[in-house]
Amino acid sequence: MALHQQPPLFNPSVPFNTPIQGGLQDGMSITVCGRVWPNADALEVNLQYGSDVILHFNPRYEGGSGFVVHNTNQKGVWGEEEREYKTPVPRGQAFALQILVTQESYKINVNGKPFSEYKHRMPFSWVDHIYVFGKVELNLVAFQYLA
Repeated sequence: MALHQQPPLFNPSVPFNTPIQGGLQDGMSITVCGRVWPNADALEVNLQYGSDVILHFNPRYEGGSGFVVHNTNQKGVWGEEEREYKTPVPRGQAFALQILVTQESYKINVNGKPFSEYKHRMPFSWVDHIYVFGKVELNLVAFQYLA
């Protein structure tokens, strides 16, 4: 399989939506760096195939303490939510989110620390773009092949 080198994107506007050249592959890492606004209610980072959301990473700031939702949406139907009742991306602070693609799952690190793992519900090879939405400013979106 040929690896496509995709240049990093600096200071992209939000909402952010860009194709992933060559799609996702085992050993690929996606890094999203930015800052969540102090008044944010949510941040969404979605790996998508058309309108299907293959990985939904969604920190929410409802009720003060916050939590993160992981999910998949296929043909307009959301699956069962997986929730982490901790907030690795606090409001008003900078963050570095890394999504590592493995054969079994997405391994998600935030600010250099392991945060969660989300097992594949749809083939990762179908992912063709990344979409970021919410009250956030982005500094960098980068694609690396670590394998």
